[in-house]
Amino acid sequence: MVLSPWCTTRGFRVGTAANVRIRPHRAMPPQPSLESVPAAPPAGGPAAPSPAVRSGFALALGLLAAILFVAARAEPVTEQERIGARVELAELIRAEQHRTNELKARVEELAAQVERFEQAGPGDEERAGLQARIDEMAAPAGLTAVRGPGLVVSLNDSTQPAAREADPNDLIIHEQDLHAVINALWAGGAEAMSVNGQRVLATTAVRCVGSVLLLHGRTYSPPYVIHAIGDVQTLGDELGRDPSVQRFSAAARTFGLGFTVTREEFLELPAYEGTAAMQVARPAEPG
Repeated sequence: MVLSPWCTTRGFRVGTAANVRIRPHRAMPPQPSLESVPAAPPAGGPAAPSPAVRSGFALALGLLAAILFVAARAEPVTEQERIGARVELAELIRAEQHRTNELKARVEELAAQVERFEQAGPGDEERAGLQARIDEMAAPAGLTAVRGPGLVVSLNDSTQPAAREADPNDLIIHEQDLHAVINALWAGGAEAMSVNGQRVLATTAVRCVGSVLLLHGRTYSPPYVIHAIGDVQTLGDELGRDPSVQRFSAAARTFGLGFTVTREEFLELPAYEGTAAMQVARPAEPG
């Protein structure tokens, strides 16, 4: 059978090999994968909710049920209970007011007792005698300013340059040097004494921290100036014969330390500023 250049077979045209032209291949557009294509909703119905929406809806229902459960178990405060709370508060206020009035009355009673005791105290003459005794004891205790003749003793570090083989501690004033002079003045009958303007007592602690003096919570650098009121001759004699002062005087000449003693006809010392109360010692019982 001879085929025509083009004939149809089962609805398609078939050409001979000589007459068939091969068309170039056209790239097919990319087809979406099954995973990226969302499922089409069923025909005639709404879209199914996503898992996240279903979980949020279930959580909201659970929270609402819990709130309703708690609200159902809570017992409302009745009007009687509210009235009872106000009554308790009012009673508490009245009790505190009553306590305050009692305390005020007690204060007035004690004030009246103090006034009666003052009126029943010693007379003017007896009170003046007691004050005179207090004033008489205050001066030796260092509680008042005093004036009179005495000695002025000055101690100072050396101005000599330190030799390479010398001990630098030999060129400065130490705590024991101050102790030697102060103790000798007390032993010589000093009635009042001050160090660098600070009134000192027999119980005053004189300490050196490094190269500075610590006195009544304050620090002082040399020179250290000691004022002592008393008999000038007796004070000078005691300084001259005290062994500790003699050793210090010899060291002062050897190392060039400052050590001077001056007699003064008039000195004025301030009152002691600290507390004279004893911390450990107690008055002994008579007998």
